[in-house]
Amino acid sequence: MSLRTKKLFSFTLMLISFFLSAGQDVESDIDWYKGFFNEVQKKSVDEALQQAGHTLQEATDVHDFKAQSRAHKTIGLIHLTRTRNYEEAMNSFIQSLAIEDSLGLIPDRILTYVCMAQVFEEVGDYYKSAEILESGLDANRKINSISIHILILNKLGKINAELGKMEEAFASYEHVLQYTDQLQKPDVEAEAFYHLGNLYVKTGKYAEALQHHKDALALYRSLKNKREEARSLNDIGELYRLMRNQDRALANHVAALEIRQGLRDKATIAESYNNIGVLYFHAKNYQRAAANLQLALSTAQENQDQEQIRRSYEYLSRCFKETGDYKRAFEYNELFMAINDFIQRDKGEQELLEKQSRYIIEKREAQITKLESDRVQREKELANQRKIRNFLLVLMVMTLVIGALILYLYMLKRRSNKILEVAHAQLNTQNLELLELNATKDKFFSIISHDLKGPLNSLTSFSGLLINHAESLSKEEIQMLAKDLDKSLKNLFSLLENLLEWSRSQTGKIEFKPESFNLTKVLEGNAQLLQTQALNKKISIVNNLKNECMVWADYHSIDTVVRNLISNAIKFTPEQGIITLDAQRKEQDVIVTIADTGVGMSSETIQKLFRIDAKHSTKGTAEEKGTGLGLILCKEFIEKNGGRIWVESTEGKGSVFYFAIPATQ
Repeated sequence: MSLRTKKLFSFTLMLISFFLSAGQDVESDIDWYKGFFNEVQKKSVDEALQQAGHTLQEATDVHDFKAQSRAHKTIGLIHLTRTRNYEEAMNSFIQSLAIEDSLGLIPDRILTYVCMAQVFEEVGDYYKSAEILESGLDANRKINSISIHILILNKLGKINAELGKMEEAFASYEHVLQYTDQLQKPDVEAEAFYHLGNLYVKTGKYAEALQHHKDALALYRSLKNKREEARSLNDIGELYRLMRNQDRALANHVAALEIRQGLRDKATIAESYNNIGVLYFHAKNYQRAAANLQLALSTAQENQDQEQIRRSYEYLSRCFKETGDYKRAFEYNELFMAINDFIQRDKGEQELLEKQSRYIIEKREAQITKLESDRVQREKELANQRKIRNFLLVLMVMTLVIGALILYLYMLKRRSNKILEVAHAQLNTQNLELLELNATKDKFFSIISHDLKGPLNSLTSFSGLLINHAESLSKEEIQMLAKDLDKSLKNLFSLLENLLEWSRSQTGKIEFKPESFNLTKVLEGNAQLLQTQALNKKISIVNNLKNECMVWADYHSIDTVVRNLISNAIKFTPEQGIITLDAQRKEQDVIVTIADTGVGMSSETIQKLFRIDAKHSTKGTAEEKGTGLGLILCKEFIEKNGGRIWVESTEGKGSVFYFAIPATQ
């Protein structure tokens, strides 16, 4: 991989990492926001506000504006979800929005829009809530966060349903379902199915509503979300009641009750008991109806759930009326009327508070509008700055491109010149190699013509003597001629064998297949093979290598080298001489030694060895003739095996031939 490719790859990974981390931050912020609405708060309101205020002060002290924005939003969400002080909530959100606008924190600003839309929803200003949510969608187009898009679409669906815009509400939830495949979040998909089911109930399409609620139920079960599973079962039960399927309605309400009891969710247990009681009432099983309604009443009173208490009173009064217990029916009816009046008064007070809050919050719209106006103006200024910067950037890029083009043409010319120089040098080198090859070829043919001529002349002379003078020759003379003839034939055979091996090595016909083998056996085998030749000259062959010595090379070529070197040592060692074989491992190689006590060589002679262009041939101590090709062949074979060969010699004191080949690892 080139350096440029590595840099590009690293930059790509950095970008991917950046976008992944950005996506994870958005997901984390959304989960943090939802936590204020879904989780049971462990801390009291005062503790939560005190901690948020402390966090805000710390962020202010260190000038951490992003942390200040989060702290303001935290305070606003506490007021929104727990104190119901919508004015304080909106003040906090406006302060958060001002910081986010100045810093260009788009994801944080969108989440603040969602919080502000929730405030307007709580005070009943659904039009303003929808308007702010649309602003959030517009802002999200700059960052294209699917998670934020889905969050806003879910809220828009609910707001449009409240405004009676059913088509828009359906479209919002359908869009959510289109995005869930990309987001891979079953809880979001389940929520969309649930809201669609409720929309279909409002439009009277019970079959479609039932299917969507069942889809939501299946997803909640796969997520093991017991609280939402119970809610879905409860709504399916109510849907079956509307469809007048009492048995299935009862089965779903009982299942919902069992889950809620397991969760100890008293806020919803009373609802389930009331739903079951109402079903038994309509089935005219007044005894069971009253029993479940009493349980609902007890749980609702413990939880101070006025709506469920009112419902229990209403149906208990009706149950006792149907069974003829008019006294208890009257008592529960009185209780029903009293709590109903209380709820209506409370509702009126709540509506009055909402109107007051709406009036106060509407006055804050000027601040929101001012912030939006400032943001738009700031974005225009930034856009103009970007245009100027882009123009300068384009100008700079064009200058760089022109400069790079000039530099490229210059470098191209230099590279072309270098290529021509290299090509010229290669051509000269090839010419020299061709001249050397021609000289080698001429020398080679000279060797062949010279070395073949001697043995063939001898053979011709010996055969002529035998043909013409056989009758006049004595038996001893014939035997002497036969020995000379045998010697010439062996010399000719050795010449042809070395010549053939060398030519095959030059043409690449010999396959060199490295393998692991024991060099000791190769030395022993060749010593035994040439023992008779050595004994004829009363020469001793001493093999000092006794232990196993493993090497990595081509077996046959190394065997040929050893045979040639031992044969040469015998040839140039006089009678009573000694030839010593040895091998030693040195680092990664094995160095083989073949030493003799022969005639030795001068430094000039050593320089001519292993070279075909300076072929040197010397007669042995018993007038044995040599071809000069044996050592050339040895050098070729050793180098083919990744080794090297050399010699140390002194005239009159003998020679030591060395070769090194790789050892088995």
